[in-house]
Amino acid sequence: MDSDTYPNPTLRDLACEIGQVQIYWCFLENEMRRHLKEAGLQEQSAKGAVITHWRSYMLDMASKSENGAPRNCLLEVEEVARVRNLLAHGIRSVAADPWEANTAAAACVGPDGLHHHLSVETIRGLAEEIDRVRRSLRWIKPA
Repeated sequence: MDSDTYPNPTLRDLACEIGQVQIYWCFLENEMRRHLKEAGLQEQSAKGAVITHWRSYMLDMASKSENGAPRNCLLEVEEVARVRNLLAHGIRSVAADPWEANTAAAACVGPDGLHHHLSVETIRGLAEEIDRVRRSLRWIKPA
C-alpha cells in the first residue's frame, strides 16, 4: 500500500492480498504432492485435485499413527482450505475505499449458501496461516 498517497488499502492492495493467498496455497499443494510422491502415490495424484488424494493419504496415515500429528495436520489444512475456497470459488464482490478505514474486503458465498465478509486483514492472516501450515507439513514423514 502506498501510504503516502492513500491512508487505507486500495482495491489493488486487496487484490494483491488475495493473490498472496493463492500463491501460498500453491506452495501448500506442492508440499502435499511431495508427501504423495514420497509415499509412492504420485501417479494417483495426477488425476483430480491433489488435496483429495492427500486427504485420503493422511486419513490412512492417521489411522496407523500412534500420535495425533497426521490428524492434526489434516485438520489444519481443512481449516485453511475452507476459507481459501471462499476466495477461490465464492467471491461475489470486492470493495476498497482508500479514503475510508475498514472498507477493503471481499464478499463471498460458501457452498452452503452462507455469506462471508473477509476483510483485507483476514485475508492477509490467511496467507500467513497457509504458509505456517505448509511449513508444519514438512515434519510429517510418509507411512
